[in-house]
Order: sequence, then C-alpha cells, then structure tokens
Amino acid sequence: MKESGMKVADVHDLRVHPADHWLDDLTEPATPAFNNVTQLAMNSFAGPARLLRRLYGFASTTPGKLFTVTVILTLALGAAGISMSNSSAARHSALDELLSTTEPMANSAHHLYTSLSLADTVATTGFVQAGVESADNRQRYNEAIDAASVAATQAVLGTSPEDQRIRDLVTFIQRELPVYTAMVEKAQSNHRAGNSVASSYMSNASSLMREQILPAAAELFQRASYKVNEQQQRLTTPQWVPLSGLLAALFFLFIAQWWLWRLTRRRFNRGFLAATIMLIIALSWAGGSNLATWAAGHQGFATASRPWDSLTASRIEAQQTRTSETLALVLRSSQQDMRVQFQSTVHSINSALGDYENALRDEDVPASNPGLIPQARAATERWTDAHDRLMEALSEGDYDHALTLATDATPGNKEVTTARAFADTDTALAQLIAEARVSMRSYLEQGLNAVTTVATAVLLLTIAAIIAVWLGIRPRLQEYL
Repeated sequence: MKESGMKVADVHDLRVHPADHWLDDLTEPATPAFNNVTQLAMNSFAGPARLLRRLYGFASTTPGKLFTVTVILTLALGAAGISMSNSSAARHSALDELLSTTEPMANSAHHLYTSLSLADTVATTGFVQAGVESADNRQRYNEAIDAASVAATQAVLGTSPEDQRIRDLVTFIQRELPVYTAMVEKAQSNHRAGNSVASSYMSNASSLMREQILPAAAELFQRASYKVNEQQQRLTTPQWVPLSGLLAALFFLFIAQWWLWRLTRRRFNRGFLAATIMLIIALSWAGGSNLATWAAGHQGFATASRPWDSLTASRIEAQQTRTSETLALVLRSSQQDMRVQFQSTVHSINSALGDYENALRDEDVPASNPGLIPQARAATERWTDAHDRLMEALSEGDYDHALTLATDATPGNKEVTTARAFADTDTALAQLIAEARVSMRSYLEQGLNAVTTVATAVLLLTIAAIIAVWLGIRPRLQEYL
C-alpha cells in the first residue's frame, strides 16, 4: 500500500511541476496591457500606418520618386488651370452683367435726368407762347414726361439690395413728378383764362423741378455712373492669383525637367517639353487677355467716358439755361445774370465738344458720324446770336419780338430764333451723347470678347499638359519594371 501511495504522490508531483505549465489552459490576464480606447486606436490606425510605411518605402525608390513628381505636377497643373478657368468664367459673367444690367441702368438714369430737364424747358416755352399752346410743343412735353416715367422705372431694374439710396431717389422722383405736372397744368389753364396767378404756378413748378426733382435725378445719375465705373475698374484689373498659379506650375515643370535630366542623364523629355509649350501658350493667352481687357476696359473706357460725362453735363446745363432764358420773359430777371449763365453754358458746350474731338483724334475713339461736332458748334453759335438779339429786344422793351425769338421754332422763318437754335443744339448734343455711349460700350464689349474663350482654352491646355506629362514619364517608369 505504501508503495502504491508513493506512486500516486509521485504522479501528482509530476503533474504540478512548473515545467509542465505550458500544458495548462490559457486564460486572459486579470489586468490587460492596454485599455479599450488604446486598443481601438491601435486597431483603427494600424492599417493606415502600415499603408503609409509601404507608400513611403515605395516613394524612396526611383520609380516612386518618378511617380511622386508626376503626381505633384498633375496637382499643380490642374489647380492652376481650374483657378484660371473659374476666374475667367466669373469675369465673363460679371462683364456680361455690366453690359446687360448696370450700364443700361446708368443710361436710364441719364435719360431720366435729361427728360426731366427737357420737360421743364418745353413746359416753360409753351407757357410763354402767345395764345393757345401749340400742338407740337404739347406733344414734346408729353413725350418728355413719358420718357422720364419710363426711365425712372428702368433705373431700378438693375439695382441690388445695397442700392437702397438709388431706390429712394427714384421713389422721391416718382412721387414729386405728378405734383410738378399738376402745377404745370394749373399754370397752363390759368394762362389760357388770362389769370395772373398763372405765372406764380409756372414759377413754382419750375422751382420744384430745379430745386428738388432735378437734384435728386442728378444724384441718381452720379450714383449709377459711379457703380458702372466701380464694376468696370474691378473687372479689368489683372487676374494676379490665377496668373501666379500658372507661373508656379510652369516653374515646377522646369524644376521637374531639370531633376529628370539629372536622374536619367537625358536632356529633353518629349512629354515634359510638350507640356511646357502648352503651359506657355495658356499663360500667354491668359496674360494677353488680361492685358487686352485692361487696355480696352480701363484706359479706353476712361477715355470714352470723359466726353460722355462732359457732353451730358453740358446738355443738361443748356436745358436749364434755356428754361431761364424763357422765364426771363415772364419774371423779368436780371439780364446780367442771364448773360453770365448763358456764357457759362456756351463755354461748357464748347469744352465738351473739344473733349470729344480730342478723344477722336488722340485716343482713336470710334465715331460713326464725325460731322456731328461741327453741327453742334454751328448750332451753338446760332443760339448765341439769337440769345444776344433776345436780350437786346428785352432791354429795348420790344416784348413781342422777344417773345417771337424765344418761342418760334418754325423752320420756314428766315430769322434764327433761340427756340430753333436751341432745338438744333440739343439734338446735336443728344446724338453726340448716344455716339459716345456706343464708344464706351464698344470698349466693354472688347473686354468681354477678350475673356470669352480664355476659360475653355486654358482648361483644355492644362488638361493636355497633364496628359503630356504622364506620357512623358511613362517610358522612364517602364525602365524600372
């Protein structure tokens, strides 16, 4: 029994011997080496880290370097091409908006200003006419009021939420215009009835127009013109960021070719050389477009807009002087003040004509009818002569002759009157203003045409350059496969 018991003990000792612990069942440690967050992070980033190590290992090889340089060039060329394409497309859209919305809005403000001034001039002329107002004069007055109403509506069509002041000015004009027309109608009806109060009504109507409505129209015109100039100057500035992107891409391409030459001992790579040529073409095209847009839109537009501004100002001043000239028959205003105002108007007209003539001669501004300037000068001289005779008749007390000179616009009359001479002057100035506007729009259209094809051309050239780079690097990669 002892022997068997000893044997059992010996067996038990052998079973629990430390050398045999490897036969025991495996169990998890009571305290893990890493917590759950750490294990999750290791499981999440182990794969990407391993992939990055492999990519780094590949990039350190010669084929990997070739591939990496090609990818960098692709990204640089693609970013430069997309940037220039998007910028050119946005500029094209903005220039189109300037031509189709903002500039017409400014032109409507100009028509509003001149139509209001012309309506006051015609109304004053009809008031001082002897007897019943002529049908022709009445029609001109109604047409001027109608043109002003239409222009006021068109002047707000191109406005944005930032143009609240423009909307307020148009609202004010539209509210005051019926008041003015009502006062004119009262003046005309009392004048036909022979009531002396007619002069007071006409004077008040003209004061309302000159002191409130026309200043509001002048501010509206100035704001609209400023908006045109601001957008035009902003859109004709060079595209420095996209152009610098193309230059950077071209620089990277030169560096890559130098590196490839040092690596392979081959001086030229056909694909890289073709990509360089296409990128130079794209850069030259974009740079030439920017230069053409700047020259046509900035310098040319500024040159053409100067005579347009001066002609517009001189025409409005002439209309206001014509109103004062006519009211002198009724209000018996100071002839000395009238002469000073008239001389200032004539000087303004001659200066505006000189500006436009200089622009035609020096800056190569297109002109469809060069004979308009001599016509305007001749009409202004006739108006000056007629005005002197009008002032002379008033000073001598010859009211009937002065009335004929101020109101008779019959073409068959041998004597040139202020009414007919002013009508010829105003018509010539209006035609010159229209021609100057065509010149301004032609410069804007040149800028628009310059950027029309740039967006597509630059994008296609950069895509072709990317393809050429990959085709050029392909033989060099095959050498290591």
